[in-house]
Parts: sequence; structure tokens; C-alpha cells
Amino acid sequence: MMAFLACFVVMAAIIAVNYAYFRRLSDSMQFFELAEELNSNILEMRRYEKNYFLYRQEFSFEENLTFTNRLALTLTGEKESFIKPMGVENYERMVNYVQDYAGFMGRLHQEACKTQDCAELQGRIRGIGQNLNLLADQLVATERRSIDRFLRRMIPLPMINLFALLFLLGFVIFFIGEKVVRPLARITRESEAVASGAFQRITPYGDEKNEIHALVAAINRMVAELEKRQEQLIQSRKIASIGTLTAGIAHEINNPINNISLILESLVEDSERMDNEERQKLYQEAMDQADRTSEIVKNLLEFSRVTQPRIEMVNLEEIIDRTSRLIKNELKLNKIQFVKESKNGPFDAYLDKGGLQQVFLNLFLNSMQAMEEGGVLQVVISPSENPAEVRIDVKDNGPGIPAAIIDRVFDPFFTTKKEGVGTGLGLSVSYNIVKKNGGRIEVRSEPNRETCFSIYLPLAGKVFAEI
Repeated sequence: MMAFLACFVVMAAIIAVNYAYFRRLSDSMQFFELAEELNSNILEMRRYEKNYFLYRQEFSFEENLTFTNRLALTLTGEKESFIKPMGVENYERMVNYVQDYAGFMGRLHQEACKTQDCAELQGRIRGIGQNLNLLADQLVATERRSIDRFLRRMIPLPMINLFALLFLLGFVIFFIGEKVVRPLARITRESEAVASGAFQRITPYGDEKNEIHALVAAINRMVAELEKRQEQLIQSRKIASIGTLTAGIAHEINNPINNISLILESLVEDSERMDNEERQKLYQEAMDQADRTSEIVKNLLEFSRVTQPRIEMVNLEEIIDRTSRLIKNELKLNKIQFVKESKNGPFDAYLDKGGLQQVFLNLFLNSMQAMEEGGVLQVVISPSENPAEVRIDVKDNGPGIPAAIIDRVFDPFFTTKKEGVGTGLGLSVSYNIVKKNGGRIEVRSEPNRETCFSIYLPLAGKVFAEI
């Protein structure tokens, strides 16, 4: 508002200056016309004066009287206009000349003298007429010079206006660029990270009362809420995944518990008949089964725990192994063979371990649900074409994804599963987690043959922004 107010003030000043110049020029031109009219009346008055001196015609006297009266009316009617350029003294002198001229012409008209006998009176009339001509000529010449000077002053005025407008244009461009365009460009650049899943705050810009500062504050509040909702979404997906794995996990926990129960039963019934070595062997077996149960529960709790994303050095093969152990019994129940292959490993990287485990679990569960009649779930870890990246392929030999919808699989809430089976959030959450880790995820599918999700992640040694 201040910038546009400044522009308005400058434009108003330019218009005011131009108006003042043109108004003054207009007044000068009008007075010049008035002076020309005054001079014309004097010339006509002198012309009829000469005719009357020569021929003593009544018509010449009447015309002389007419122009004399016009001259007197012009002087008295435009008194203020004449006083300003002429001065009071010259104005009063001219008025006195007109009055004297009219008086002497009246006396000449009343005299019965012949032409040669009125020489003195005519001489006085001629002298007054010449004085009137001189004053009128001086007035016209003075006003002409004044107009000429004024016009010379106005000649550079258009260029001055042009430079003023160019300066104003430069000011507006600089002001808008510095106060609006540049901050918005920076907001756009910093907001691109939000689109890629990295919920970083935008640096505040300018004074707190500035609209851009208020916009940045609003965007930062939005980013904070988005980050909060994203973490809630990831946690809800973890809970949903646990629900899917419940049956398999319960079965896996039940087996070591049953084994412990059988060992304890044997110790109770046959303890007296066993030697010390047999009892120690059963004790050790019971402890191994308890450790197995503890490990299953530990993995489950670690996966479901709410943690803040943390960048740390992780081993990708270890993450995949830990995730596969969570679905071990699900794989058996669904008659799915799990195959892991690592080429030119090991592969270490600075990544969010918990987030990546969620990604792999989502992909594994999707593949398991796609292979209703059983199949092979294959994970291949290999170097990417880019030396700074590692590639993880998650493949299954399920029915595949139709070409018409493959571009939509990462859209939130998009799913092809039956109602109650999927929410359409797993792949969307996985996509955002991979982006937050500085990577990307792609998908390709051959109907009735194979579906492959390829994850590209940066290897250790590359510099990353913290999530």
C-alpha cells in the first residue's frame, strides 16, 4: 500500500506540474490575444483618425470614436489582466492617454477650423496616438517574449516526465521484486520440499507486520499440521499392519509356548527318572523357546512403537531381514516363498530405519494379498546405475496391476482391494517415507506374470537434510 501510495503521489505531482505549466501557458496565450486585440483597436482608431484629418468625414470620426470606446472598455474591463504584465504606472498612463485622446478628438470635431488651421491640435492627437501605439507594441512584444521563454521552459518537460516515469517504473519493479516476487519465489522453492515429503519450515521473511511474513507463518503452521497428520497416518498404518499380522504372530508365539509347556510337563512327570544332563538339556530348551518368544514380542513392539523419524547409519539387508521375520508365519500360512538376494553388498546408508521398515512391510503385505493362491516374494538388493544409490526390488508373481491404473497406485485412498481389506494408504505412505529419505519409488507390472516395486535410496557418504 505504501509503494502504490508513493507511486500515486509522484504521478499526482507530475500531473500537477504539467497542469500548472499548461494553465500558465493558456493564461499567457489568452492575454496575448487580448493584447493583440488592444493593438488592433489602436491601429484601427489611428487609421480613421488619419482619414478624418484629411477629409473631415463624419463617418471617419464616428468609426474613430467607436474604436476609442472599445479601447477604453477593454482597458477598464480587463484591468487586472493588464496591470499584472504592464504595472500600475504604465496602465494608468495608457488609460490617461485614451482619455486625453478622446477629449482632443472631441474638441477637433467641434472646431470649425479648416484642416490647415488645426495643426496644433492634430499634432497633439498624433502624439498621444503614437504613445498608445508604442505602449501597445511594447505590451505585445513583452508578452510574446514571455510566451517564448515559457515555451522554452516547457520543451524539456516531456523528457523530465519520461525520466520521472522511468524512475517510478524502476522503483515499482524493484519494490515488487524485492518485497513480493523474491519472497514468493523463495517460499515456492522451500515449499517444494514439503511436496516431496520433507516437512521443513520456511524461514520467516521481513517485518512481522508484513503480509509475506504472515503468509510464511500460516504455511509453517500448515506444514506442522501436515507433519503431525503424516506421523499419525504412518502410525495408523503400523497398527493396521499389526492387525493383518495378528493371526500369524499369535501362531508363532503359540508354538514356543506349547514347547515350553511340554518341557515343563516332562520335567514334572519324569524328573525323578531323568539324570542331571537330561534335565539341563530340557531347561536349556525351555530357555531357548522363551528367548524365541521374547524376540518375537520385541520385534513387534519395536515396530509398533511411536518414534520420531531419526536419520542413522543402517544396514538395508538387516532391515529387510527384521521385516521378513514379522511376516514369517503369514508367509507359511499363505504358502508364499520368501527369497532375498543381495548383489555386491553390504549396503549401508544414512536413513530412517523405522520408516523404511514400514515401507518394506507395506510392500510385503501388498504382495502377499495379491498372491491369494501362493507364490514367490522376492527381494533383490543391488547397486543402481547411479553410484550414489542402491536399488531394492520387491517382486511378486501375482496377477499384476492393470496398465490403466498403474499411474494411480501411489494416490491416497486409491485401492483395488475388496471392501474392508485395504484403505488405499499403504503405498501413499510408503511413497512419502521414501521421498523423505531422499529416494524415489517406481513400479512396473506385467499382467499375470510379475509386479515389481523398485526403491532407490542414497548410499552412505552423500549429504542429506534431516527429516
